[in-house]
Parts: sequence; C-alpha cells; structure tokens
Amino acid sequence: MDKLIAIYRFKNPANDLNYSKGSYYLLHVLTSEGAIKPDLLEKFCYDYDVENPVDEIGLGPFESVDDITKFCFYICDELKLPYIGLLSMDEFNSIIEESSKVSDLLESLHNDGNLIENISVTQKKSFFQKVFDRK
Repeated sequence: MDKLIAIYRFKNPANDLNYSKGSYYLLHVLTSEGAIKPDLLEKFCYDYDVENPVDEIGLGPFESVDDITKFCFYICDELKLPYIGLLSMDEFNSIIEESSKVSDLLESLHNDGNLIENISVTQKKSFFQKVFDRK
C-alpha cells in the first residue's frame, strides 16, 4: 500500500523553557521509496511554513499531533499518496524492537500506527468512473 509514514516525538516543556505547553517534532517522513529527499522536504516546509531549526532534531515545533497530521496531509496531496501512517517515537521504537528482520520492520511500518485515509486522493474518480457510476 502506498502511504506516507511520519514519525514524531513530543518534547516535554521541562526540558525547554521556551515552550510552556510542550511541543511536537516530526522526525522522519518516509514513503515506499524511502525517505523524502531533503530538497523536496525543504520545499514542503517552506510552502507550509514549517520550521527546520538548526538546534533541534526534527521539523517543528508543532502544537499538536493534529498540526503534524495537517502537514502530512499537505505532503500526501502533493505526492498523491492515499494514506498516512502516523507513529510516535515510542511506537516506532517498539516496532524496531519486535522486528527480527528488515522485512518484518517494513511490514510493521506499513501495518502499524495510526492509519489515516487521504480522501482527496482515494475518492477522486476519473471521468469514465463518474460516467459509469451514474444511474
């Protein structure tokens, strides 16, 4: 299944006095072809006004997982991907620990996590599909 896999982490505000509520950072953005190329990811960040701080690991900060999801939907629309698999760093670490082979890891990455459908891609119908669906 073609999908975007996004791995995020939560940064506790106790570790950083600049953010009193805490913040989320997007660590990795993958497709079935591997990691999104840095120049393309940089373009998406610029278009969506997402920071890539030099002194921080990951893209952000995002205020919530919903904000990360919205950014991932934007990327999915641009790449025409039908699904997003959203994983926290803890979920990702569990998958790695449970995977004994690379094939197990890849299968788990595609099957686990919060799967979200991108209906702007999955619900699009061609002209002929629309004509044949009419009754």
